[in-house]
Amino acid sequence: MRIKYFFSLFLILSTLFFRAQTIQLNSAENNIAEWERILSPKNNLVRDTTAFKNFLEPLRKRNSQSDKVLYNLLLANVHAKAYDRINSVSNRYYSRSIANAKKLDNKALEIWATLCYAEYFYNYRQVTEALPYFVAAIEKINQSDPAQILFPSESFTKIGFYLGTIGDNREAINYLKKALKYTNKNTAEFAKISDNLGAYYLELGDVVNARKNIEIASEVAKSVGDSVRYAKTLGNFGIIYERNHDYANAIKLLLQDIQISERFKAQQNTMFAYTVLARLYIANNQISEADSALKKADLIAKSKSYFKINELEILKLKLEIIYNQKTGGELAVRRRIGVLEDSLNKTDGIMPLNQANWMMQKRNYQQNIASTESELSKQSFIKNLIFVASGLLILLILFIIFNAKSREKLRQIQNDNKIKEYEKTKASNERKLAFASKTLDSQIDFLKEKNIQIQKLHLEIDKIKKSEVFSDDQDQRKLDNLLQSHLMTEENWRNFKNEFQREHSGFYDHLIQNFPEITDSNLRIILLQKLGFTNTEISGLLGITVDAVKKSKQRLKRKLGDKYDLLFQMIAVEN
Repeated sequence: MRIKYFFSLFLILSTLFFRAQTIQLNSAENNIAEWERILSPKNNLVRDTTAFKNFLEPLRKRNSQSDKVLYNLLLANVHAKAYDRINSVSNRYYSRSIANAKKLDNKALEIWATLCYAEYFYNYRQVTEALPYFVAAIEKINQSDPAQILFPSESFTKIGFYLGTIGDNREAINYLKKALKYTNKNTAEFAKISDNLGAYYLELGDVVNARKNIEIASEVAKSVGDSVRYAKTLGNFGIIYERNHDYANAIKLLLQDIQISERFKAQQNTMFAYTVLARLYIANNQISEADSALKKADLIAKSKSYFKINELEILKLKLEIIYNQKTGGELAVRRRIGVLEDSLNKTDGIMPLNQANWMMQKRNYQQNIASTESELSKQSFIKNLIFVASGLLILLILFIIFNAKSREKLRQIQNDNKIKEYEKTKASNERKLAFASKTLDSQIDFLKEKNIQIQKLHLEIDKIKKSEVFSDDQDQRKLDNLLQSHLMTEENWRNFKNEFQREHSGFYDHLIQNFPEITDSNLRIILLQKLGFTNTEISGLLGITVDAVKKSKQRLKRKLGDKYDLLFQMIAVEN
């Protein structure tokens, strides 16, 4: 494994250093075109060890600060490709490159070095680690003329892809649109940007713009011979069909995507396409085909440590198949999902993505505040503005306090009148019951009236709790006490039960004899329900919640078993 690494590193270093030797020696300070030529990623592998050895010493001895930036940046990129993961060597060279650019006070080099470091973290799924570098690059790039930065198209693209990954699709679209302005239309780069634009529009639910951009990407990719990008556009068209539940056409397009991606050994896209294909098969109830597609996707996902989030998605689809087929293996899949989720919470899982998005939004908010403050030009104007505003604020506070006190006084009078009115109504109802013949009908009327008063009192108490003005707890206590006095007391219950027993003796006797399991609290609910009181009315009269009434009935049903249906029939029978 180590031999393979060193061999790969040697080949890549040979390539870059060979290219750099032919260009670096002619580089000049502040020459953006020359720097772009040196840093161009379009280098062929060159197995020229002599060129590699001859290059190192002269380059290290140069006094040019810009050469130091480029040298460290090239080494960082080479080691990243060779290790194919986050590594301390690349970290060291990227940091040196950025530090040298800052020392040189060259914004163009600093932006590009920062973006390369940010993309390095992003490529290996360290989204939160990438965030501060993307933020630093965005702040500087927004203050710069695109003509004075390195690779404007690639710079805006890197930022756009990152913002899309953390879920800020609108900003991602803005940056990719900027990138298109500096990209030749008849290039693979133009196709890549347009394809991703379409994907971000699709995330926002804008199918029209999504289809339009993916179609452009597909045409350009085909015309310039970028087969892998063309395959990706087919996959994205498939996802559009998936949204419309046209699984047959979606599956057909994904199969074409996979065929091309496999032919050109585009592993990551092949894995993604197989995952989407499996999802489509599951939706189309083609379970065996879905299982086969997931196995192929999983094989690729396990080949790279930074494909964990893809493996997690694959495992979740496997769970769907297990549920569908009722096969074994669920425990093992769930354990692996748990391990992956714990691991991804430190890299590119949901939590880090959300955290990165939140931090980016916070940064935007802070930047907006800073921008607004910078518009206040003179310190004297700010002081005067603060003085005037403070005076107005004091007057406003005094007005609010005075107004609030006036409203509180009026509210107190209104509350007192309402409480007196409720007390008067309660006394009147009780007098009516006392003077009326104590029949069950009069009891029912009395309880109905009580229920109306209870509902009104509940509304008044809720108003006090929700009131934004200064409220007196004494009002609430008075209303609470009045509410308690309306609830069915033991004396009320005894009177009510006696009248019920007298007028519905058959029902009552049958109930007591045949249902000994019924408690006194059950009996209250049953008798009130027999007389037509709803759950809400019962809860009000007994001073309990509606849920408590329902749960009491449920417990009684479990206790009585089959006898509960007989009880329900008895309650439902008209007398």
